[in-house]
Amino acid sequence: MAEISFTEAQQQFLELPDRLQDDPLIITKEGQPIMVALSYEQFSSLVETLEILSDPEFSQNLQKSIAQAKRGETISWEDAKVKLGL
Repeated sequence: MAEISFTEAQQQFLELPDRLQDDPLIITKEGQPIMVALSYEQFSSLVETLEILSDPEFSQNLQKSIAQAKRGETISWEDAKVKLGL
């Protein structure tokens, strides 16, 4: 992630939206990170991810699925579509 000083962020404030399109930007003061700037799209995505992962049932199912995949317990995409009736 790129870094910019607080002073530079103030001076380049109007250009920040263009810089934030791809990646968040760490803003530092005296060389230490003090905040992160990110696009609204990135923020929305982050909030949505946090909401999904805060669902205990979903989180438990996700952990089980990851463990199954690590053990090689997977099915083909074609089989999945048949199982789901697609």
